[in-house]
Amino acid sequence: MDPFSITVGALGITQFAISSIGNLREFINGLDEAKDVMQDVTSDLEAIQLPLYALENLQIPDDKTYVAAKADLENTGVAEAVNKCGQACADFTKRLEQWTKHSTTTKFSLRDRLSVGLWNKEKIRTFRTQVRSCQAIVQFAIDSTQLIILIRSENASKTARQETEKQLRFLENTIQEHINITKRKQDEALQRKNALENPEDEDEDDDGGAQRTLAIQETKEQARLLESDQAASGIVSQILLKLSIPVVGNTYEVTFSGSHNSGMQIGHSTGTINWNGSRT
Repeated sequence: MDPFSITVGALGITQFAISSIGNLREFINGLDEAKDVMQDVTSDLEAIQLPLYALENLQIPDDKTYVAAKADLENTGVAEAVNKCGQACADFTKRLEQWTKHSTTTKFSLRDRLSVGLWNKEKIRTFRTQVRSCQAIVQFAIDSTQLIILIRSENASKTARQETEKQLRFLENTIQEHINITKRKQDEALQRKNALENPEDEDEDDDGGAQRTLAIQETKEQARLLESDQAASGIVSQILLKLSIPVVGNTYEVTFSGSHNSGMQIGHSTGTINWNGSRT
């Protein structure tokens, strides 16, 4: 039987989301001198495209595993994360067009450089937070689904299942580490918010504090996104906790007969023991 594949559309991921991610990356690459300033954003976009491609090419051996894998993928919230990220990319593309309207494909104006690199620093940080959160969820969803496929494989050897067990533990640790890092980033965002709300010198604002107010809103949004990231990662972790690696071993047939079958027989097996006792 040919293997099954889960299309991104079957999970509820829209083509709009995928194309928006690609379009933003192309737009940034089209701004020659801006690529250096936006290099981190470009790297984040590339990082999310890779697991999306992997999701599209995911091969599942049988119908039963397909149903289980699809259900778990849906439970991770991967579709919602990607679709929201796609919309964020579309909105960010419009903002970037506005911020770079004084530049050309070959010349990045000083005014636009300040707009991108200074005035809208927190807004860009918010966008990157959302992209990175989405990338983590997609990657964790892919990794967990691949483990589900391996665990459900009836033909896997004992050695292969032991290796799968190691991969499962490693992924669990990776997710927990990600959650811990995300918590620290959330604390940092809240610290920046507090610093903006209580500036040491309020006379530094030439615009009546408008830019500071906008920055405060962005730090709040960053903290919210990071909290959502922790919750989504926790769901994947819960899915992994429900997985168990079947024990594979040899099957032993033990048969006692005759008049000397009394007492206790002691042995050891890593597989199944079938007991058949009789007396004559």
